Formats: sequence, C-alpha cells, structure tokens
Amino acid sequence: MKQVKYSYCVDEKDELVYINSLSDSTRHARKLYCLQCGQEMIANLGTKKAWYFSHKSDCACDGESYLHKLGKRRIREKFMSEGKFPLLFSKVVPCSEKEKCPCYFEESCSTHDVKVCSDLKFWNNSIVYDTCQEEVFIDGFRPDLLLTCSSKPDREPVFIEIFKAHQSDEPKIDSNYRIIETKRIDSEKDIDDIVEKGFIEGENCTTYNFHPKLPSIRKQDVPIDRFVLFKNGAAKVYKAIDYEVCCDKINEKVHSNSLVELNMVGQGVDIWADNVIEKSLDSYQTGLVYLVKKGMNIRNCILCKFYKYNDYYGHYICILYRSLGFQSPYTNRSTANKCQRYELNQQLMGHPLEEIEKVVFELPTNQ
Repeated sequence: MKQVKYSYCVDEKDELVYINSLSDSTRHARKLYCLQCGQEMIANLGTKKAWYFSHKSDCACDGESYLHKLGKRRIREKFMSEGKFPLLFSKVVPCSEKEKCPCYFEESCSTHDVKVCSDLKFWNNSIVYDTCQEEVFIDGFRPDLLLTCSSKPDREPVFIEIFKAHQSDEPKIDSNYRIIETKRIDSEKDIDDIVEKGFIEGENCTTYNFHPKLPSIRKQDVPIDRFVLFKNGAAKVYKAIDYEVCCDKINEKVHSNSLVELNMVGQGVDIWADNVIEKSLDSYQTGLVYLVKKGMNIRNCILCKFYKYNDYYGHYICILYRSLGFQSPYTNRSTANKCQRYELNQQLMGHPLEEIEKVVFELPTNQ
C-alpha cells in the first residue's frame, strides 16, 4: 500500500484534525488547512484506498516540513492532555562493588541496557513539568519544544528536538541543558510510536545531559584471572577466558591446599602468546615475580634464565634439558627445586613491584 502523505491538517481554530476522525457527514463541516503551507485541504474518504488529505488546489508545497511540524504538534498535545509522559532510559550500570572491588573492569563489570523509568509530568506524586511551548528562545537556543514547571520557574527546563533533517549541534549539547532528541522522523508512524509509548532511549530517541538515579546491581558472574601457588613451588592460572573463577569467589580460595592465591586485573591473558614479542609478563609470570619480590623463596622453571621461548617447539622449554639429562624439554616446573643450574631470569625480575601491584591482589589471609 502506498504510504499516505498527509493524515493530519488543521482547522480554522488551528486545531489538529486526524483524517480518521472525519466522516462523510463531517468532512465539509469546517475549513481544513495544510500544516506546512497553510493552503486549503480536502479530505479524501474513498472506499478502496486509505483516507488522506490533499491540497484543494495545485501549490508548491512539497511536504518537506510536514513531519517536523506534525511531530511538534502531536507530542505537545500528548504532553498537555495526558496525566503522564513516560521517559525510559537505557543505561550502563556499574557493579555496586565498583569502589571496593580490586578487579573492577568497566566493560565487563557493568550491566548494559538497564531500563530506568521516569516521567516528564509527575514523579513521586509531584509535578515535574506542566508547560510545553513551541520554539521559545532560551539562552540563544530555540528548541522545538520547551518543558517548564509553572509552579517552579527556576527548575531546569528540558529541550525536545524533533529530528527530521538536522540533529542537535555541539553547542546545544555542550550547554548542559537536558535534551530529548527523537530518532529521525521518516513517517507518521515514527510520531505515532512516540505518542503511544512515550520516549524510549535507544529506540525512538536519544538523551543528553540526563543523570537519572541508577539501580544498585551487584555483578557476580564476571570471570577473573586467579593465580594459585602450591607448596612445592608449582603454580596454576585459572584464566578468565575459561570462566573457571568468577567474581562471586573473589575472596574465596579455589584450592584448599594452596599456599597463596592472587586475583589479577587484565582478564583473559593468553599465557605464552602475546607477551613473547612485547616482553611483558603474562598472568603466570606476574604471580611468580610478584611473590618473589614480596620475599617468598620460590623456585619455578618459569623464573629461570634457561627457560626460554623456542621457535621450533613453539613453546617455552628448558634449553639445558639435554645437559641436565632430561628426556623432554618440557620440564615439570617444580623441577627447579632440585636443579643445580637454576638461576633467576633478571629480565623477568626487572619489572618494578609497584607496577605489578597495580594488577595483583592477594586474597585475605583468613581465607
């Protein structure tokens, strides 16, 4: 079906008239005019096509501003005639433990698309805004609609912008005035959606400079890197990418017989991969270097200067394995406890403790 261009016009009193509100008996009861150009319109109430208004005479009106003007009129009438006008925000809510959690990572420790309900007319049984004016100047700006409160004239107003051809510019956004801007209005249906549902951020509008009160959400399913050291000097890393340890266990050991356990920031480190070229520490190395620098007497092949990355094997190996009589270059890392050639890798140990402490956090000692 061909899209109806004009479903609305105005009468002699400048009141909005909807085509479906007419009938054969009322279609000529009053003069009808175009919202955009002001020329006289006629109602076409056929039996085969959807009803619509058209210009009575040929004119240069192309309807370019029709949707913009219709949007202003219908949203304003909806606001002034209804007891409420919903505004639904879609926000990113950080974990309520953000300030206390040592492993907080904004991207994964936040809940996205949280719906926060508000109302532009009443909140907590009090009037928020009760006045809606078209194109009123304020501080050099002229919003399409301006919401104010008659009983509290000092209350910060709200701008409503109908996006048909131009979006809000930076000076307006940077003014700190609260702005609701509709998505691009391409049809009468887009306006219907706002009038029927109210404003829904991300769906039919964008908001600027609003700071609604966010709900408290405690995240408990965010994976974290956990370093575990055993009494024999061997160690294990539970990588966040494998989802083995989550933040609900951030202060709980994963091994009852572990000597030390560490939480680490910087999730999903791929051990023995990217760090090869960058000469940075992976999670395994980080935990060991940290504990040695904190005074623990640890011998582990990973810390040995003779344990190096080998291109042929595509892995770290003991480069002295033959001279030491080992059958395989892949040694048990606790072999260092008895190895006479064990020597700390000074390149690894050269990483400053103060830098490592930014990403390593020990579990409470009573755990």
